[in-house]
Amino acid sequence: MKNIYEEIEQYIAGGETVATATVVRTQGSTPREVGAKMVVRPSGDIVGTIGGGCGEAEVWQEAMYAIKDGQRRTMSVDLTADVTLDTEMVCGGVMSIFVDLWEEREAEFLATINRAFKGSRKVALATPLSTDQARPRRLVLPDGHTVGTLGDDKTDALVTSQALEALAQGASRVVSSPREGPDVFIEVQVSPPTLLIAGGGHIAVPLTRMGTTLGFKVVVVDDRPAFANRERFPDADEVLAADFGEALANYPLDEQTYVAIMTRGHAHDMECLLQVVDAPVAYIGMIGSRRRVRGVLDLVKEEGCSEELLARVHAPIGLDIGAQTPEEIALSVMAEVVKARRGGTGRSMSHRGVGS
Repeated sequence: MKNIYEEIEQYIAGGETVATATVVRTQGSTPREVGAKMVVRPSGDIVGTIGGGCGEAEVWQEAMYAIKDGQRRTMSVDLTADVTLDTEMVCGGVMSIFVDLWEEREAEFLATINRAFKGSRKVALATPLSTDQARPRRLVLPDGHTVGTLGDDKTDALVTSQALEALAQGASRVVSSPREGPDVFIEVQVSPPTLLIAGGGHIAVPLTRMGTTLGFKVVVVDDRPAFANRERFPDADEVLAADFGEALANYPLDEQTYVAIMTRGHAHDMECLLQVVDAPVAYIGMIGSRRRVRGVLDLVKEEGCSEELLARVHAPIGLDIGAQTPEEIALSVMAEVVKARRGGTGRSMSHRGVGS
């Protein structure tokens, strides 16, 4: 899975100048958050989205103009129009979009961004919100290392400090220049979260496809080579044919890891759970009937695992949507994973009421 700047680097290497449309500010209810980005190529093809029909066509057109005339620009997309029969997708807010350009002369800087991203899995890119053709950029890594300058020490120091805060919070932001220059947009790029599926059975197949579609790095583990192979999981980023306990013990589990345990038996469930229950992962879910789940949790508790740790486990896994088929169960699982990642109640949106 390529990050957005790897895509841009590839296009630049092919001789293209591409535009990026980035949400830098929002007011009210908008389809995407600050930092959402869409890449527009000279052919008109796009990568990414800033919200689909909610103003995206207008932004696409401005990006095409920018590629042709070489002028960066800031634009506002107002989605607060009154709803009428002639109104297209109204979302209720305002987005400020910065249309930037990436050209061949920045190929080396793009390569630096991508090398840094692979090493740290998280970077911040500071870009002045200016139409100046020669305006600089600054790359900030979580360890404080920087590449590039915005023109003066005072601005560099402020932006670096703000970038480190943004990296810690995982959220992009706009920073006012300490001088009379343009505002600076600090864009935080974080590596995609990992969906680690323990068990290569029938539910894991659609779950892998859904995880990939939703932007996760998907890793499938099974101790049976007949179930853990590329033919069965062509969409997975990694397929590990290995002992469950050994594979999970050696895998780099972190706060960006979401674990779905769905092995063929309670002994393997227990083996997996013992490896991840006290790891700093974002989510742990385990499939099974309530009786099977309770039996596994009791066995893990007998091994010395505390009630506090066991309370982290979502079991049975998934949201209650009445799922029956493997595809429906996979959808239930991914819905809960997204809920854990993004927040929310899991209730029907219609229960919020109109205007809430």
